[in-house]
Amino acid sequence: MVALLTPADRAAFIRCRRQWDLGARARRNLEPMLAVEPLDVDRAVRDALAVYYFPGMWDWSRVIVLPLVKKALDDALARQAAQMGAGDTPGFDDRAASAQALLDAYLAWAPTVERLSPVLIEVDYEVDLPDPDRPEDGLFAANGEHIRYRGRADEVAVDEHDAYWIVRHRVVREWTALDALVRDEEAAAACWAWERFYIGMEIAGTIHNEMRLPSAAERERAPAAGAGSADLLQRGGVPQHEASGGGRSIPQHRRLYARASEPALLERVVHDRGPWFRRTWIRRTRPEVHQAGHLLATEAREMFGDNVAVYPSPSESSCRRCAFAAPCLALYEGRHREAEAVLTSSYRAARHADVVEGRLGGVSWSVGRGAAPPRFGGTEQDRAPS
Repeated sequence: MVALLTPADRAAFIRCRRQWDLGARARRNLEPMLAVEPLDVDRAVRDALAVYYFPGMWDWSRVIVLPLVKKALDDALARQAAQMGAGDTPGFDDRAASAQALLDAYLAWAPTVERLSPVLIEVDYEVDLPDPDRPEDGLFAANGEHIRYRGRADEVAVDEHDAYWIVRHRVVREWTALDALVRDEEAAAACWAWERFYIGMEIAGTIHNEMRLPSAAERERAPAAGAGSADLLQRGGVPQHEASGGGRSIPQHRRLYARASEPALLERVVHDRGPWFRRTWIRRTRPEVHQAGHLLATEAREMFGDNVAVYPSPSESSCRRCAFAAPCLALYEGRHREAEAVLTSSYRAARHADVVEGRLGGVSWSVGRGAAPPRFGGTEQDRAPS
């Protein structure tokens, strides 16, 4: 058997162990029966961008691609509306209008700053975690299950220097502080995990593609397209070719076996800015990536160990949007029976978006040189010395 650890579980463990205990797959594995947010704009926009950045259509005419992108957003909104009953959900229509305005503005802005060619989109990865004290051995839970880390990359892309990047698309209310992006443990861990999953590929860093949700007033004055391809060329980027629409001048042969030929002077952080957009390039050093893997394994050992301490970490920012605020408050006040009653009546077993072969980006083995991801022994007893 395998014990799975996801970025969401890890984030919950760091943020509040009670939230982690109630929601993590390996713990209570609960989710609220009713949606907390009126509409997941972030998910809907990322569904649309998965079509926009789909590698197989990257050189297609924009006349063909852009209608498909907008349809992907419409389908995502309709899907959520059907699941939630949009007519009974306050704010749904307004947020849907914001999502559509945001996507339209992004499609006008992105070609002016594009310096990437997508290689994979919405791709799953899953890797074995090593023992932090004995990296040559696998990490096992207290019950003997092998611990594996599973995540999903919004996009893996290559730049004009044949360097590979992991791209994260996020809809935000406010820009994330730069130091928070630099110290983003999930992003650094994704670099470490991807290099173990896709054997032979080295990740140069992470790109945080933030899209700020516009207000109703801002939607009335949507930003126009920015600089053209000529300006992009002056900055050393990859131009957009109207003849082939989404085509960027990165030859298709540039893939795994190409050696990066980057400039001698590399900036740690680079920004591309737009009215509602900010794209932050952050280079990750080799020690930083290795440290991210070690920290991930260290935390996983505690999470899956015997007698892990579970306690709340109350804060105004975390508790305001926590899906378990009501039962947590009851537990905090010592009303344990009431808390269990709320959990029974208002929560259900969580439905996970597991790896589905055939789904866009869905794979369950390494795609690097055809190799399967490294697997350690099956149980703690299997690797114990005789």
